[in-house]
Amino acid sequence: MGVSELVRAELARHDWTALSCACGDSAEHVPLLFETLLTAESPHDAFGYGLSGHVEDSCFIAECTGPAIGVILAALAGEVSPAVRSEFLETLLSAAYGSGYDDASPTARAHDEYRAMVQEGFWLLMQAGLTGSAQDAETMADLCEYYDLGDHKSAHYQALLRERVRAKTKRRAARRQQGRAPVLERDGDS
Repeated sequence: MGVSELVRAELARHDWTALSCACGDSAEHVPLLFETLLTAESPHDAFGYGLSGHVEDSCFIAECTGPAIGVILAALAGEVSPAVRSEFLETLLSAAYGSGYDDASPTARAHDEYRAMVQEGFWLLMQAGLTGSAQDAETMADLCEYYDLGDHKSAHYQALLRERVRAKTKRRAARRQQGRAPVLERDGDS
């Protein structure tokens, strides 16, 4: 795929060396993680370059989490591989469940900031949930529910996303019952 100019601009907007990473170091390596994920031609090429443990770690959020959300939304505005899209949606969900930088941090303020950022990307995220895999749809529905995204639209889109999960799960089960080999997951399949 590649790193878009929008992603490059969002990466350049932040002083990553001044931010802490969930791995315990500075976040100066986080742009490399994004670039590797976005340019990998196969999952094998991106092995070991996930965002978990850096942008968030078991729902623990770091100083770099907010800027990383901006990069994720910038990336989702363009084309990303299905695996990267899933990684980004899972990272957003983990950040939503996050517990804060440390015990003294104002977690509520961080969550309000993240909610506002994710709310701005509502339509990008809906597109990812409605066109991605069943897992993407389920992750997006959970994200919608947790943040109450879309305000009055939230319930409608959650139901639409959850129905997508049910329909895709039924189709997969029907293929198995008919004795057909499962189709490898492609963009939008699952």
